[in-house]
Amino acid sequence: MMAARLLIAYDGSSAAEAAIAIAGRLFPEAQGRLLTVIESTPGAAQVQAFTFRLDPAIIQRELDALAQEVLDDGREIAAHGREIAGTAGLTLESRVVRREGSESQTILAEADEIDADVVVCGSRGRGAVARSLLGSTSTRVLHHASRPVLVVPADPGASDGPAVIAYDGSDGARAAIAVVGRLLPGRRAVVVHVWNSPMHNTLSGRALAGAPLPELREFSAAYEQYFADVAASVVDEGVGLAAKADLDATGEAIESGAGAWRALAEVASDRGAAVIVAGSRGRGGLASTILGSVSSGLVHNAETPALIVRPGD
Repeated sequence: MMAARLLIAYDGSSAAEAAIAIAGRLFPEAQGRLLTVIESTPGAAQVQAFTFRLDPAIIQRELDALAQEVLDDGREIAAHGREIAGTAGLTLESRVVRREGSESQTILAEADEIDADVVVCGSRGRGAVARSLLGSTSTRVLHHASRPVLVVPADPGASDGPAVIAYDGSDGARAAIAVVGRLLPGRRAVVVHVWNSPMHNTLSGRALAGAPLPELREFSAAYEQYFADVAASVVDEGVGLAAKADLDATGEAIESGAGAWRALAEVASDRGAAVIVAGSRGRGGLASTILGSVSSGLVHNAETPALIVRPGD
């Protein structure tokens, strides 16, 4: 098996340090690049427009000094990250670059340059509302990446448990299983399908289930069993795909009206999962931020690292 090629975004934060440690546990002996993105400094002409009385030579000298200070700080951060990576068993070159466009665009451009198998970044853990309204680098990377993205919370624990893989039969879910098989061959995996019972979670369904006529109650029970059987068949399909992908897989169908990401996060916590894996439907940044999805719910809220895979990855 070839070592995974990683692009790890590192800014010196506790979440970024956790991301390196988790990457080392999930992808031992991986290679790639540790990237520290620093801010670009303004040009002399921009500053001169607001300080027209200052000597241009003085302005340029101060800007050069500022640019060097920012670069030195970035190099110091990168050196610390490289030490952490070495301790985690990763072989990474460190690179400090000035931001071009947004920080997420710079990260993704670097990932494309090295053809990374996975982009790894930390999550600030500010919660779903803050992320939806304010955005974050990890969220933007997730929405716009064309390759798998591993988002690690600041305090993910140290579990070497199974990979919990969300499976619903979609192209994204199939891609997720294939990516786990390629990057984590032989790993224990729990394929989870979350389904929503209309008999438990709708007023009409509950009314039908509680109807006084035996015939209606029997129909309700049969209807419920139909949905349960479909969910079980989806799980069986996912487990079969996981086995073909060289994963040591079991499956579980979970009925939940609380939302799929919550059920997945709970399973991950109960099983001591090392990572939750989910496919993304790739609807784009704006739609995902406004409408939400299983993948964004996991990234924003779960305490377990989340590996998000787009169809075609």
